[in-house]
Amino acid sequence: MLALAALLAASPPARAAEPLVPLARPGPWSAVSGLIGYGDRLWFVNSVKFVDHNSADVYSYDPVTGHARYERHLFSQDAGDPAQSDGLLYWPFEDARFSVGHGEFMVTNGREWQWRRMSQTRLERAPPAAPPTFCGSPCSSQTDVFHVHAMVADRGLLYAATSAWRGLIQRSDDGGLTWRVVSEYPSAPGSVSRLTTLAVLDGALYAGLTSSEDGVKLRRLVGETMTPVPGWPRGRSVWTVKTYRGWLYGVNRGGAGSAVWRTNGERVERVKDLDREPVRAFAAGADTIWAVSASDDRGTLWRSGDGISWIAVQFFRGAEPVDVAVYGGHVYVGTIGPRDRGTLWGPPAPAAAEPAVDASVPQPPARAPLERRATDAALATLDRVLAESASYAAHGARLRDVLEPLALGRDPDVGLQLARRLDGPFPESSVSMFGGALRIPAAKLARWYLLWALALNGHGRVPPRLLAVAWQAQPNRAEKYLEPAPAAAWAIAQLGQADDETLGALISRLGARDQPRWLDGDLVGALSAVTGKRFGYDISAWRAWHCRRDQRACDRR
Repeated sequence: MLALAALLAASPPARAAEPLVPLARPGPWSAVSGLIGYGDRLWFVNSVKFVDHNSADVYSYDPVTGHARYERHLFSQDAGDPAQSDGLLYWPFEDARFSVGHGEFMVTNGREWQWRRMSQTRLERAPPAAPPTFCGSPCSSQTDVFHVHAMVADRGLLYAATSAWRGLIQRSDDGGLTWRVVSEYPSAPGSVSRLTTLAVLDGALYAGLTSSEDGVKLRRLVGETMTPVPGWPRGRSVWTVKTYRGWLYGVNRGGAGSAVWRTNGERVERVKDLDREPVRAFAAGADTIWAVSASDDRGTLWRSGDGISWIAVQFFRGAEPVDVAVYGGHVYVGTIGPRDRGTLWGPPAPAAAEPAVDASVPQPPARAPLERRATDAALATLDRVLAESASYAAHGARLRDVLEPLALGRDPDVGLQLARRLDGPFPESSVSMFGGALRIPAAKLARWYLLWALALNGHGRVPPRLLAVAWQAQPNRAEKYLEPAPAAAWAIAQLGQADDETLGALISRLGARDQPRWLDGDLVGALSAVTGKRFGYDISAWRAWHCRRDQRACDRR
C-alpha cells in the first residue's frame, strides 16, 4: 500500500503532517463520495459521478483494522448527501430508479436496513406554475419528487432537499417516518429548479439552489419561504455548503466560473485565497476547515484555521477529489480514480475511531390493510387497469394509483395476488416515456410497477425466471431501463427471498456479457441483503460460496 501511495500520492503536506494514503478502492465504479462518520466506522458510496448511471453502493471503513466492507446497494442513480440523526444513518436515493413521484431513502443502524418513501404532505397554498412542457403530464403534482439530493439533521429535526421540476425542502419531526413539505422554490415557466445542498447555521437552515436563471442562489429558510441571503453574489448555482465556527462556506458558480464565499448570517465575504480553485467539497473539524478542489485528473487538499487563509497540504495526480470528511480527528478524501477506480484516502491504519452506536431502527407506521371486500374490489380494478391500454399513459400513473394502496397495506395475501399478475394479461400496446426518448411495451411497464408494489408490500414471491430474461433494451442518454431483472432483484432484496432457486438465478446472472455492467450491482445488492454475505463484486467468491452451499446446483451449472 505504501508503494501505491508513493506512486499516486502527492507532495508532502504542510506542517509535517503525514500524507494521506489510499485506503480502499472497492470498485468497480470510478468515484468515492458521500463520506460520513457514523459509529466506529467511516461510510462512503462507490458510484459514477456527474452522468446518469445506475450505480450506488454503500461501503464502510474501519480505521482501526484498515478493512473496508460492502454494506448495501441503493436502487438509485447515485446517492444524495447522507445524514445521521438520533443514532441512525440516512442514505438518500439521489435519483430513485422506480421514480414514482416520492423521494426514497434507506435508514440503518449499521446492521438493519429499511427502505422508506417520503410520504409527504403538501403546502397549503395556490397551485404552482405549469411544469416544463417536456416533462409530460405526471409531473404536474405539486409534490412530485424524483431526487433526494441531501439530508441534514438539526435538534431532532431531519430536513431533505428534494426535487422533480421544482425545488422542495421537506422536514420530518419523527426520524424520517413522516414528512411535510415546508418550502417550495417556484420554477420559472418551462424551467427546472433544484435545492441540492443543505447546512444549518445558528439554528437556521440554508440551501444551495441550482436553476437556469441568474440570481442569488444561497437561500435561507424563513418561515415557509426560502429567501435569498442578502449580499450573496448572483450566479447559477451554489454547489456545496458547510458551516465552521459561526460561518457558512459555499461555492458560488456563474458564467465567470466558481468562487468560495462565506456568510455569518449578517456579513458576506469572498474567500480570496481559494480564487481560481474549483472547490468541490468542505469538511469541518474542531479547529480546522478542509476543502478539496479538482479539475483535469488532478486536485488539491486545502486546510485553514480561520477560513480566510488557506494552505495546500496535498496534491493528487491521476485522481480528482470529490469529497472530504473529518472523522476521529483525521481527514479523509474520496476521489474519482486513479485509473477509473474510486478511492478512499486517509491516514494509514490503525487510526482513531469514534464510539460504536447502539440504536434500533423504528418500524414505519403501517397503513391498515383493506377489508376483504375492499381488497377484492381493488384487485378487480387492478385487473381492469392492467388490461386497458389507456392505463399506461402518463408513465402508468393510473396503474400506480391502483397499486399503491394494495401494496402499502402489507397484506401477505395481497402480495401473493400481486405476484400472480406478473404474467398478465397485458395489452399489446406501448407507451412513450421520458420525454419521448423511449417507447416501452405495456407489459414491461406493468411488470416494473408490479415488482415495485411487491417490494413495498413485503410479501409474495418474485418468480426467479424474471432474473434470466435476456437484456433487450437499447442504450439511452438518461440510462433509464424497465427490463425485469433489475426490479426483480430489488424486490427480492426487500422480500428477503432466499430460497435455493432464487439464489441460483441471482448467481447465474452475475457477470453476463450481454448486459450492462451495472446490473451486477443490482444482483450483488440482492445477494448481500438476503444472505448477509459481503463478497461485493467478487463474482468468483459468490460462485464458490454457492457451490459450497449447493454442490448439485453448482455441478449442473
